[in-house]
Amino acid sequence: MKKFLKKIEEILEKEPDPAFARRAKIIFENLDLKGKEKVLEIGCGRGFYLKTLKTVWPGLNITGIDVNQKYLDKARNFLEGLDVKLIVGDATKLPFKNQTFDRIIASEVLEHIPNDQKAIYEMHRVLKPGGIVLITVPNKNYPFLWDPLNWTLERIFKTHIPSNIWWLAGIWADHVRLYDKEGLKSKLEKAGFEVEKTWRATHYCFPFSHFLFYGIGKNLVERGFCQSCNRFGNGGRRSFLNKIFLWPIKKIDKLNEINDRFSSMNLVFLVRKRI
Repeated sequence: MKKFLKKIEEILEKEPDPAFARRAKIIFENLDLKGKEKVLEIGCGRGFYLKTLKTVWPGLNITGIDVNQKYLDKARNFLEGLDVKLIVGDATKLPFKNQTFDRIIASEVLEHIPNDQKAIYEMHRVLKPGGIVLITVPNKNYPFLWDPLNWTLERIFKTHIPSNIWWLAGIWADHVRLYDKEGLKSKLEKAGFEVEKTWRATHYCFPFSHFLFYGIGKNLVERGFCQSCNRFGNGGRRSFLNKIFLWPIKKIDKLNEINDRFSSMNLVFLVRKRI
């Protein structure tokens, strides 16, 4: 396990978004893997978690499902040479038999789904008794500095930038909702899950983080710039540019080692299906 976590640290070292790195680390540290489990990622996107797990734990039986065919095409290229199943599918109607998987990851997915309760029921259905799910969602009470524009609009005018204006929508980009801890806990328990542990991840952050990382940074990376900060790159050692760029971001993120702040970018849940 220590060797596994060391490799995870090396992989996440180049990640420019500290909130992504922090929630990913929590997920990897708490999957409680032995090396032969059947793992499902719901909303696998371009395959970061799939590739990381399969690279570090080659014996895992891994499946990724996503509703977006474009993302799956990119994931297929990213995962070239690795034995990972990729399926186009809906989280509210999973194409798997009951009690198929030992572990499920659903990171930054539920907030995109209109009927999130149905998706949670489906997770419970396809999970084996005793199996665990790691879920991350954006926190309704996110830090002011993460997205000052929407934070101000919500508290003064009771509104936010429309979620379809993805480059400016900040934390609301393509999101149906944000979550509070008790609200999501209630939905998980209603589906039959036992909530074992929760985290509030990333309170301290660089000003306008969401816009910098996703409104600007993501677009630059997708256009071929700043490849040293591309989490879907070819790996290798950190570049000098990456170290210089991330130095102030990582310095601020160090303050997040205490993760019990009420205001946070993410809520992370570890839930188990009762035996």
